Amino acid sequence: MKKLLFVFCAVILLILFAMRNNNKQDINQDVIILAFGDSITQGYGAKEDESYPSQLSKLLNMKVINSGISGEISSLGLSRLPDVLAEYKPSIVILCHGGNDILRKQDLQITKQNLAKMIELIHENGAKVVLVGVPILKGFGIIDTASFYDELANQYDLIYDDETLKTILKTSSLKSDQIHPNKDGYLVLAQNMKKMLRKNFNLIH
Repeated sequence: MKKLLFVFCAVILLILFAMRNNNKQDINQDVIILAFGDSITQGYGAKEDESYPSQLSKLLNMKVINSGISGEISSLGLSRLPDVLAEYKPSIVILCHGGNDILRKQDLQITKQNLAKMIELIHENGAKVVLVGVPILKGFGIIDTASFYDELANQYDLIYDDETLKTILKTSSLKSDQIHPNKDGYLVLAQNMKKMLRKNFNLIH
């Protein structure tokens, strides 16, 4: 009886796993991935071909658009986003924004609202969002992801990375300065983005 129960449970798990995989969206080399953000997306602290979108493009052998502007705050990103979406018509948007709001000690509730509007705009344009959480420096030198990223990820049920940038900024060999990765740090970010995309989408080459 126990053996039959074990076999039954194993079959159910296999069915659930297959259903989950079948629900993944297929993405191929014609699909456009848009990396939208500020200096971390642009690749500040490294050469142009060492930014994380450039390295991700090589890892995936797919087109990844780098739409990062150094120093941009979230309100300007929100204003810029509709034209970028209209120009590239991406299927997936990797959103990494809000870091300059944090650095400039702006009202983070407004930052959260701006990011929420970005997410809604992306969804309205038929694209999936991969959200990258940006770290914030707390007391005693503690680096942790700003809490509103978790809240947005839960609210919109997003594919979400809250660890990679935090890990990079805690590792001196992966940084070009206190707040930006170097080429090796951008490679780590690109590798983790590849893993997240492979986990959540069927990459077809």
